[in-house]
Amino acid sequence: MKIFWIVFLALLFLHQDGWNWGTEEIVWGGMPIGLFYHVLFSLACSGLGTWAVFRAWPKEWERYAEQTVQKEQTPDSQA
Repeated sequence: MKIFWIVFLALLFLHQDGWNWGTEEIVWGGMPIGLFYHVLFSLACSGLGTWAVFRAWPKEWERYAEQTVQKEQTPDSQA
């Protein structure tokens, strides 16, 4: 989980891309470098979010939710 926070803080810092503000360079078929940078940044953020869901999501919450649903679906034994 520590690596998640390190990558998160790195992305938070990298989001302020001041080094691209004055650049008019065109890359990859006519895309401004600032837009291209944000495309890559968005993909990195999506990857971090996906990793967090699959790796860091608390499994106890899932087990609790499944138990709650199973209890609600069983018929009451009242006669």
